Amino acid sequence: MQVIYDYRYSPPHGEIFLAVGRTTKVLYGFIRGLGSGLVVAGVAGLLVTFWPIVSAEVTYRLNPPQEKVSYTTSAFGSLLEEAQAEEERTKLLAEQFGVPNTEFSAYIPRIGAKATIVANVDPSNESDYKAALIKGVAHAQNSSYPGQNGGTYLFAHSTDSPLNFNRYNAVFYLLNELKSEDKDEIYIFFLNKVYKYRITEKHVVDADDVSWLTNTRTGPQRLILQTCWPPGTTWKRLVVIAYPAT
Repeated sequence: MQVIYDYRYSPPHGEIFLAVGRTTKVLYGFIRGLGSGLVVAGVAGLLVTFWPIVSAEVTYRLNPPQEKVSYTTSAFGSLLEEAQAEEERTKLLAEQFGVPNTEFSAYIPRIGAKATIVANVDPSNESDYKAALIKGVAHAQNSSYPGQNGGTYLFAHSTDSPLNFNRYNAVFYLLNELKSEDKDEIYIFFLNKVYKYRITEKHVVDADDVSWLTNTRTGPQRLILQTCWPPGTTWKRLVVIAYPAT
């Protein structure tokens, strides 16, 4: 054994130089490079995972709510029959809003949300609704359709974990920003017609409260939007109610 320093005989201060072999240098460099690579990979993974949510928040905060749109039913005069005229108006409005289609889709101006709606999805079948939520928003099976009496029930879960934000559509992530006092509007395009609703109430309910879903076949026309609350958990449900704008 070689003694490098002995307090009894060595000076109280000074410098020590160690000769390191080539193999040790290579190993040290590899370990440093591996550590740096893991840090970069971790940061990149977080950015990829949370980018949809960060993007939604930043876009909403930096852009003011979009203006409410008014439209009339007489713009095309008497040259077209009313059914054809309505279809044309709907297509023009869809182009203006940038919605995916006029067959079944949603547009919420305040939060800039626009998405395809997948019809007749079983909310009790996990594989069914997860497949639908990758495409857009789900319309609950057995709930009414726009224009019919009862409730049109739409849901877009915020998933059971923040790690799944990038996997499922985050259309309803900002749903809590809608305000009844501002009379925020929602546009639903269905079978080449557009239905406009105004927010009237919001509720945070227990996860097992299905009363909003089971009562959708009765009562007046209304729109029910639901997502998990808080986002990224399955603890509660946020329910937003809107009625046809008159």
